Amino acid sequence: MNTSFDQTSPTPSRWDQEGVEYVRSNMDWCARCSRRMVGLNPGLTAEQALDLAHELSLDDSMRCKSPERVAEDLHQVQLETDD
Repeated sequence: MNTSFDQTSPTPSRWDQEGVEYVRSNMDWCARCSRRMVGLNPGLTAEQALDLAHELSLDDSMRCKSPERVAEDLHQVQLETDD
């Protein structure tokens, strides 16, 4: 049974998670993510990085994180799979 108190209790925000940073503009998020990807992997062209960043931004679990952190996590996974 729902009481009036239950209806007013706050719901947890996804922005309260660790490593989360709200970036208002998707264009800004993609630009920052792709810039970091190119910095970590100079063999990657800016166009390739921007395309990849756009694909990542469509995933809500990625988009709610800092764009630089997403790029670094992706780079770390790539290093681990290359070994």
